[in-house]
Amino acid sequence: MFWKIKTSLLSAIKKKSKQKFTKEIENRLKVIEKLVGSSLNNPDLYLEALTHRSGVGISPLKKKVSNERLEFLGDSVLNLVVTEFIFSKFKNEDEGQLTKIRSRFVNKEILLNVANKLKMTRLLFINENAASAIETGAKSILADSVEAFIGAVYLDLGFEKAKHFIIKYIIKPNIRLAKLEDENFKSLLLEYCQANKLSNPKYEVIKEEGPQHAKVFTIQVSLNGEILGTGKGQTKKTAEQLAAKEAYQKLINRTSE
Repeated sequence: MFWKIKTSLLSAIKKKSKQKFTKEIENRLKVIEKLVGSSLNNPDLYLEALTHRSGVGISPLKKKVSNERLEFLGDSVLNLVVTEFIFSKFKNEDEGQLTKIRSRFVNKEILLNVANKLKMTRLLFINENAASAIETGAKSILADSVEAFIGAVYLDLGFEKAKHFIIKYIIKPNIRLAKLEDENFKSLLLEYCQANKLSNPKYEVIKEEGPQHAKVFTIQVSLNGEILGTGKGQTKKTAEQLAAKEAYQKLINRTSE
């Protein structure tokens, strides 16, 4: 059968009408091999992982199926790998704390950032409506495709390869999330600036309201003169944290665009 191949190169098709189609799929499979760092045993699994339910009719698979089952599997594999990582890293923490840390790695925002960095949109089989939804900010399509892709790697190449993929693309780039303390956005913002060789954030009180015993502070944070966040609170510390949170999330969103 046409799809029974074990390398990135698809067998040549005699009919010229299919030559262009074959080359397109061959190129996708080459990109996939680079992502997983290995030749593929069953390319069909990856094509299935990249088939959104809107693109079932577009996908070259003879078996018309979407990536939802692989997404279900990949979600479990992702959770297992992240759980194993934090379980080994934090040997004395209770279940509640470990659960909290794990949730930081497996949420839709993180998976969306991963999908954008891997340029998953160039690989997906989706219709025009779904493509438009991605362009207007739909997170689930891309995030779910990462989980489905993990499921395909697991079935095709085994747990260790899937684990390597997750560590490389999800855990290591987001290692800052493996912290015991509650999220300190001032620290996260400072770490981001230092990692990206930006100037340190500058905080400024722009307004004080209310009586002495119940003041409310409004603080802005800026980078290189650009105001990136504003926070309001009954203490300067609270206001700074809220301003830092807004600025940090804005920078993260810019990075993922």
